[in-house]
This record gives sequence, C-alpha cells and structure tokens, in this order.
Amino acid sequence: MSKKLWKYFFISLILLTACAPKLKMELPPPLYSAEELTLAEIISKVSGDVDVVKAIADIKIEKNNKPFDSVKASVIIKSPGQVHMRIYKFGMLVRDFVIMDDELHVLSGKNTKELKGLGVEFYNSVFWWDKMRDGLMQSKRKTYILRTEDNEIHIDRATLLPLKQKIKSFDKEIEISYSEPLKAKDGYWYPSVIDIFVNNFKFHVKLKKLIRNPMLGEADFKVSFNN
Repeated sequence: MSKKLWKYFFISLILLTACAPKLKMELPPPLYSAEELTLAEIISKVSGDVDVVKAIADIKIEKNNKPFDSVKASVIIKSPGQVHMRIYKFGMLVRDFVIMDDELHVLSGKNTKELKGLGVEFYNSVFWWDKMRDGLMQSKRKTYILRTEDNEIHIDRATLLPLKQKIKSFDKEIEISYSEPLKAKDGYWYPSVIDIFVNNFKFHVKLKKLIRNPMLGEADFKVSFNN
C-alpha cells in the first residue's frame, strides 16, 4: 500500500473512531437524594434483604507500592461474621479457608497469619453496615458519615453506596475505598472496585460478579473442628 493510501486509511480510521457512539456507564439511581434518613433507616435499606453474598473477584496485591502478587478468589460472606474464601492461582486452588465465630479454619493450602485478616477485611468491606448499627451519624450535603469507636464510613446520600471507610484494629489502621458501581442481574447495585490498604500492603479487588442471597452448596462453610 502506498504512503498516500496509508494516510487516507488512518484518517478514515480516526474519523470512524471519533464518530462511533460512546457507551455511557449506567449510574445508580439517586433514590434517596430528596430524603433525610436516620441511621436506623439507612441500615435497614442497605441490609434488609441481604443475608449472604457470593463474589467472584480478581485481587492484585501491592507491597510498598510495587506489584507483589495476583490471584483470583471466590468468596461467600454470610452474616454474622462468616467468610468462606477460595483463592486460585493459575487456575489451581491454593487456599481454601473459613472464618466462623472469629476462628480461622484452613481447609487446604498453607496457613498464614494474613489469611484471617484478608477474610475479615473482605467481610468488613462488603457487609460494612454490620458494625454501624449502634454508631453515630453526621449528615453532610452529599454524604452521610457513620462512626463508631473503631470505624468511620462515608456513604453517598443519593445512592447509599459506600465511598470510603477507616477501621482501627489493634496496632494498625485500615483504609478502604470504593468505586465503579455496577448493577447485578437482580438490580442490586454494588461497588465493583474495592481497594483495601493495610500497613504497606494494598489489595485491589475487582468484583467480576456478585450474587445476593445465593443457594449454598454442601461444601460451603463445611469445616472440621479438629483442624
């Protein structure tokens, strides 16, 4: 192809790209923008019909702002305080653990001290309202700020979706940010990107799928109390 033809080809390609219709990201409806809600009303609206959540996620881990690891996870979160997480690397199951009654049960893979922390913070980031029932609330123009002694979370007034959260846990402070809301097939809106900052680690969690109140299988939360 001659230089002149190449030039016309690239000009045409640029024009076609510029004229192509832009896909707009669907935004969650501002259902509550005209309301002044109480803390009890907020908790009721966000948690009333959610008992169990199953999420499929890609997790990228950074340490000291440098890439450290990358895994995929299938996570089932059940109130109160129960987590069953299966972690995969290169398609192979490398960790399978359950947190129940504040106890860690490792079903397969190496037991490390970070496992429980990862599971607990995953629970706190998704079921963020659990520790806020007896908290205090401050109303701002665009956000509600909910506080307890150890937690602070900012939520969007119009959608009641979380924006950011701070958790004090023993000798560390955990920060969580939320973005890119998506709508599940049943119409349930959730933040599809969750960034968890713990000490010098960052867990970038991309939720590929989220299912509200799924049917649980026989192997879910099945633990041996001898391990």
